[in-house]
Amino acid sequence: MSNKRNVLFYCLSAFVALIFVAIVFKGLTTAQPGDENAYYYMGKLVNEGKLPYKDFFLAHPPLHVYLISSVYGVFGFSVIALKFIPLLSTLISAFLIFEISRKKFGNAEAILSFVLFLFSYTIMFNSVFSFGIGLATMFLVIGLYFLFIKEKYFVSGIFFGLASITRLLALVPIFVILAVMLLLHKKNFLALSSGFLIVFLPVNGIFALFSGNAYFEQVYEFHLLKSINHGESLREYLDILKLNWVLFLSASLLAFVKEKKHIRLIGLIPVVYLLFLMSLKKIFGFYFIPAFPFLAIMGGYSIIKLFRLLNMRKNLIIALSIVLLLIFGWNLASNVLFLEKIGFTGFERGDDLADFVVSQSNDRTLLFGDDSVAPLLALATGKKIALDFVDTNNQVFISGLKDINKTLASLKGKEVIFVIRSTQGISHFKEARVFLNNDCSFLGSFYDKTEGNYLFYKCS
Repeated sequence: MSNKRNVLFYCLSAFVALIFVAIVFKGLTTAQPGDENAYYYMGKLVNEGKLPYKDFFLAHPPLHVYLISSVYGVFGFSVIALKFIPLLSTLISAFLIFEISRKKFGNAEAILSFVLFLFSYTIMFNSVFSFGIGLATMFLVIGLYFLFIKEKYFVSGIFFGLASITRLLALVPIFVILAVMLLLHKKNFLALSSGFLIVFLPVNGIFALFSGNAYFEQVYEFHLLKSINHGESLREYLDILKLNWVLFLSASLLAFVKEKKHIRLIGLIPVVYLLFLMSLKKIFGFYFIPAFPFLAIMGGYSIIKLFRLLNMRKNLIIALSIVLLLIFGWNLASNVLFLEKIGFTGFERGDDLADFVVSQSNDRTLLFGDDSVAPLLALATGKKIALDFVDTNNQVFISGLKDINKTLASLKGKEVIFVIRSTQGISHFKEARVFLNNDCSFLGSFYDKTEGNYLFYKCS
């Protein structure tokens, strides 16, 4: 009977996953402006033999870009293939969340945790955007699976190491886990930390050896130098709570139930992580994703535990379940509607911009400019980014790691189509606007309903 129940819940989880893929499929097949395009182009540079940090600026550990490079080497610039990286990462995370919950708590807790994770707005939206954070989260969850379920501490540490060389934010939950293990299980801590360090230290050492100070400046120092904007960060924080209120509310119910041993550590990790995010100078919505697997496990466990503790009549349980399903369904429907109408609409003027670049260029023409669209246009048209300078977001220059005047001076003497957005990125700087007015000629502008105005200049 138990095996039949397990098979039933596995089939149910597979069905839920298919619904999830159907919801996000539009985003999987659609190119859009954004940071992921910079990572795609960096993957192309790595595929050509370029070294991150030395040959081009990269503000993160290397694994994400090297994985993109591998996919690019096989499929070329394929939007679906490149976006499949975060989608597959999300699905693997979800199924391992299911397994952890099932083995530690039960089938009901497992399927509920699975649903809470996959259908959170932030997970649905970011599952088709390759920022690297979903990949790092997947390695975290795999590490958690080997830690709690398989009790293979060295292997768990290896996956935590892989998470750390994908995105630095993964270090926060890793350090919490290592600290708890050090306090409670020193023998297991040694195996866990050894697995972690056998990945973390060599990778950092190799790139520091070949890139010198540039590696530590770009991967570590850059994030400490970002400009302060706490008002904007607070708004982002509140937006994430509002958009994912079902997940956060369900996880908070853990305060009202008797905790099992493993749920205590699972509950501690997102608390520390979310407090850490509050200390950062600048945050984005996808920064919260590493906390979501833990919140989902907490939520699934807490809801089922409360139902059992209430010990209500069967009719009352059914009625309450229907009410909760209606609330969840309404929240999910509104999120899906927003994604379909706005989140996954694609790039309205993308083809027009690409055609314009082709019409205004020749084989020698380079592209430069806004980091959210210039790499996408370069990949779509087969052009190169001038100076291999892909990440031109304003923080790169505000931090002082790159000099805006030296960068613009390096463009002189090259035939460059310079594209900017009127409201963000490199157009933030007066120096860039002066350069465009004095050394370049205006080619034209395009208005996109979602993204705003794109301005093109020809510099030679």
